[in-house]
Amino acid sequence: MPPLTDNELLTRVGPGTPMGRLLRQYWMPAALSSELAGPDGAPLRVRLLGENLIAFRATSGRAGLLAEGCPHRGASLYFGRNEEEGLRCVYHGWKWDRGGRCLDMPSEPPGCRFEGKVRAVAYPCRERNGVVWAYMGPRADPPPLPDLEWNMLPDNVPFMWRNYRVCNWMQALEGDVDSSHINFLHRTLDRGELSTVPGTNMPGHWNAQMALTRQGDSPRIEAAEAPFGALYTAARAMDDGREYHRVHPFLFPFHTMVGGGLDESTVSLNGKAWVPMDDTHTLALEWQLRPEAPWTDAERAELLRVRVPHGFLPPSSAPAGAWMPRAHAGNDYLLDRELQRSKLFLGVLSNPTQDAAVQESMGPVIDRSKEHLGPADAMIILVRRRLLAAARALADRGVTPPGVDEPELYRVRPVGAMLPAGADWRAATEERRRAFAGARGEGN
Repeated sequence: MPPLTDNELLTRVGPGTPMGRLLRQYWMPAALSSELAGPDGAPLRVRLLGENLIAFRATSGRAGLLAEGCPHRGASLYFGRNEEEGLRCVYHGWKWDRGGRCLDMPSEPPGCRFEGKVRAVAYPCRERNGVVWAYMGPRADPPPLPDLEWNMLPDNVPFMWRNYRVCNWMQALEGDVDSSHINFLHRTLDRGELSTVPGTNMPGHWNAQMALTRQGDSPRIEAAEAPFGALYTAARAMDDGREYHRVHPFLFPFHTMVGGGLDESTVSLNGKAWVPMDDTHTLALEWQLRPEAPWTDAERAELLRVRVPHGFLPPSSAPAGAWMPRAHAGNDYLLDRELQRSKLFLGVLSNPTQDAAVQESMGPVIDRSKEHLGPADAMIILVRRRLLAAARALADRGVTPPGVDEPELYRVRPVGAMLPAGADWRAATEERRRAFAGARGEGN
């Protein structure tokens, strides 16, 4: 078999693939806590890294994650009975605990039982600040959860939702480390704000800070390696000669953050975990944290309305079935040509839907050998290089990738800064990027 191309290595995430092995070194956001029913409640279908799984909350309240097919005859455990600390297959009654151990085989005669010899595929789960994390890697003792600020403040659970994309995880992730597209894809032609999130610095279609920059100017992109992955700035010229910098990190293996706020007392931090369901579907976990003031219920509802103005399709029991948007490829994302002519560069409401339209239009997996990248793509190039190098180092030499055993590397924020032209943006923003509200919740 010929060696994988760089594009194949980046995009294939199933069991046994180099990128799949890399991703399995890390904790995966498997579900929001709110998606799992209460103890002994209904199971939830989950698809992660090409595997069909079933999440459930046991009698104790702790989350479990099992392969969907029962080890006996392969029947789906989604139909199982969640009872007394285990999931019982309805076909023959075999019962499995959160660790995959068989607790009961009632269909077998007493002399033929071999409960201790049969196990279901089970992945350890940990629940913290509204997220159920799963570890799908090879270690018997999983690594610590990453010190992601938004996931460590029990008195300030962020606004969170799942962003579904019918495309490969990398082409979705790359949109979040590509600041130059903001000048076009998300442009509001009349500089008006079609919708504004109360109490935030993030209007629905235009970042308020962007209004300070010269109309039509493209940013200067500079990217640099960092211990946690990579870091870049998008520097835009100001009329007074200064530069407005939006400094954003990429953190292994799929975490991105965006920002731009200048006032620390009102800043709202935003980011995503671009979680691959498989090679051609992505279910990002998007979060928004206001460190100084938790969101009210009314603000959370408004945040979701701005992010998904057309709402979702009726929920189904399929993986990601609660997160299918009404605006999708089948209806051209509800493109409005009059809106495009008069108000929006792309006549599609909401930044996430605009991103989905162009990223999914590339096809399920774009052939990157046909691209023509330029200086504005510096961060995309660097992120690809970092991921490829880490996947090869793990496959060839067993090198543990960045951040797996260093949870403190994730204590980083995106920032916005007004700096003199030509200033050292990394040095000037270092202290603010290290700002961290602290881990006041349960430990790893």
